[in-house]
Amino acid sequence: MLQEKITETLLIDGSGGDVPLALIFPNEYSVAVANLGFNSAYFSLVKAGFSCERFVYSGGQLKSISGRSNISNFKIWAFSLSFEMDLLNVFEILSKTGVKALSEERKGNPVILFGGAMTFFNPNSFWYIADIIFHGEVEGDQRVLELIHDAMKAHVEWSDLLSLLNEFDDLSIPLLGEKNVRLSKIKDLSKSFGESFMLSNEGAFGKAYLLEIERGCIHSCAFCVASKIYAIVRFMPLDEIERRVLYALRYTDRVGLVGSSVSDYPQLYELLEWLKGKVKHLSVSSLRLDTITTELVETLNLLGDREITLAPEAGTQRMRDLLNKDISDEEIDIALEQVKAAGLKRIKMYFIYGLPDEDIEDLDGIAEVTDRAKRYGIIPYISLNPLIPKPFTSFENFRMRSQDDLKKSERYLQKKFGKMGIRSKFESIRLSRMQWIISTADKEMSKDIALSDDRIEFLKRLDKEWEGKITWKYISNSWKNSVFGDNFKGGIIDVEKKNIDRR
Repeated sequence: MLQEKITETLLIDGSGGDVPLALIFPNEYSVAVANLGFNSAYFSLVKAGFSCERFVYSGGQLKSISGRSNISNFKIWAFSLSFEMDLLNVFEILSKTGVKALSEERKGNPVILFGGAMTFFNPNSFWYIADIIFHGEVEGDQRVLELIHDAMKAHVEWSDLLSLLNEFDDLSIPLLGEKNVRLSKIKDLSKSFGESFMLSNEGAFGKAYLLEIERGCIHSCAFCVASKIYAIVRFMPLDEIERRVLYALRYTDRVGLVGSSVSDYPQLYELLEWLKGKVKHLSVSSLRLDTITTELVETLNLLGDREITLAPEAGTQRMRDLLNKDISDEEIDIALEQVKAAGLKRIKMYFIYGLPDEDIEDLDGIAEVTDRAKRYGIIPYISLNPLIPKPFTSFENFRMRSQDDLKKSERYLQKKFGKMGIRSKFESIRLSRMQWIISTADKEMSKDIALSDDRIEFLKRLDKEWEGKITWKYISNSWKNSVFGDNFKGGIIDVEKKNIDRR
């Protein structure tokens, strides 16, 4: 049981297919509902003909969202994996259900498929666990899921299924060896599945309909994986956004616009004007600091978004240049002036520390930027994360700062913020370093984690010696070399809504 009397609205009915499949999000229900990767996986699997039962990992237990199914009844499990630390929950799920973690020992009982953000840049940490790894955007190659569906329906032998799938350039079949793979992508964002097909008050953003209006980023910040793996920014056409939002407004009055930098959307002001009077509460995932205007902030405030987020990322120009964050001190001041002029009383600010060649003046710069917000009469809430060097970014060869080193910087900043009366939240350094280890894993680590009795302790021991060597270059994130599947229609399937009341 997830939680008593949770009611959700599904914008598609996932129970009509003829091949049962378990779609698993290895985290809490609230996170799953708000995760567009999980939503798009659900839509694509239903579209391929599967009867899709959703599972989440809640309170240390794997639970069916409908409350009607047992995971042991499913011959194929699909994991939607977005976050490094969720991988540890995958191992816990396999252990608690008595399923062998290694594919070569499991022999298709069940067949395990991985998709999601972690397959874009380095799937080594779950390499020998997976039967099938789908690399890239699920909309780009629907034929893969259709083939799996048809093969499962025809009871094709596990080994034969793997051989068939090994012909696809956007799939890894670990048991058949490493090969060069290309990411599945779509050119036209009107074909995107990146929207909420699940609405619930228990979602991380409440009963909000989330829509990805932009994929990729034009700014190419040095630390950002998304700008590297998506390569080319794509925007959803305005009329397509309006069509989808109008449909969703039948079921909710809350809308969230999602993108790496929503303020880069070319027709943002037209979209916001159209949304006036239609939504009760609008939120946007991110705004580029140098695009802030009084008009933009006032419009968002009018639409119910009363706390915006700014990301200077670093406190000194030297560190912002290192991050390829093309923002000046003057532009920070202008943004704060615009926020003040719009009458907003508080903002969130994001910073990264633990950068190469960072010194005490750079840490002081973070405190100075936040203090500047206070001088404008704005209350800043500060979120700080240590730099996690990710694959394909400019920092992929950088060894993450040690735990002791990062702790010193954290304590220094905490003391500064405390004296200034500024609230701050620091990402766990221990968990951040574990993220780094998992995101830069080699293939053997997947076996080591699978066979470990205490995976957290295993990662703690590894932390002392890990260097993060590059072993993931068999993945090509080049736009030119991407896999583009056949054209097909995307968007919401217009079916009768389905309410599920869990008791």
